[in-house]
Amino acid sequence: MRCYQLAIKNKSLLADFGLVFVTIIWGSGFVVVKNTTNSIPPCYIIAIRFAIAAVLMSIIFFKKLKKINKSYIKSGLLLGILLFFAFYFQTIGVQYTTAGNNAFLTAGYVIVVPFLYWIVKNQKPDANNIIAAFLCITGIGLLSLNSDFTMGLGDILSLLCCVFFASHIIAIDILTKKNDPILLSFLQFLFTAVIAFIVALFTETYPTNLSIDTISSILYIGVFCTLIAQALQVVCQKYTHPSEASLIMSLESVFGSIFGIIFLNEPITIKILGGSILIFLSIIISETKLSLFKFSKKVKALKD
Repeated sequence: MRCYQLAIKNKSLLADFGLVFVTIIWGSGFVVVKNTTNSIPPCYIIAIRFAIAAVLMSIIFFKKLKKINKSYIKSGLLLGILLFFAFYFQTIGVQYTTAGNNAFLTAGYVIVVPFLYWIVKNQKPDANNIIAAFLCITGIGLLSLNSDFTMGLGDILSLLCCVFFASHIIAIDILTKKNDPILLSFLQFLFTAVIAFIVALFTETYPTNLSIDTISSILYIGVFCTLIAQALQVVCQKYTHPSEASLIMSLESVFGSIFGIIFLNEPITIKILGGSILIFLSIIISETKLSLFKFSKKVKALKD
């Protein structure tokens, strides 16, 4: 029994490290995607990146594909729809805001997850989730509201994408319980690519005369940010609670902001810094169950 518990604990720890690696790749992805949108329309970026991932996965895990049945197809389609809308709003959003803002507002899914989990699993958010939500909303206001209390299109779309990412995280948690995460990853890549191609054909102009830098960027997004990161997320989430997974994955906002400052020379203002800190603090409070009340009591007890 003890050996079994240790094995589960080790898997959980490895899953956490895997998710941290995912966030680093995703953080770099904000910068690469923002640069790539100058040459390739958003839907085509999504379609190409997920097509690359689906093709590579079909080659690597060819023998597993024969296990696909109707149940897998339905699950993969659901994940594909959620993933498409999440990346659609995120990719369009980053065109109209900074990579740092896009990253931090996207990370709002950490606050959304407990409330969606309440709807799906009937598990009420605790006091920490409520406090975290208030701090997160305040941080979002600082980060994205203009002086006339209006919000830019890019920031609105970034907030919309966080709702779909939260839904995707919960769907993965439910569907990986009884399904092979590798097959789910392949199917969600395939359906996301198909949906994106269909939407692109009716709404966007096909990109031509692509430079070597653009091709390199889309390959990086397809192989690293999509195939490796998304597949690793699905596998790791099988051994991690969705709330814990969302906390770790929220680190992408930190890495995204850092990469944006380093590679895109994005500005750092007191308003942006304050909003980012509040959002990150809300994430920590929501997911580590850090109680401000208990902390204040401990401080008082130490003084006494």
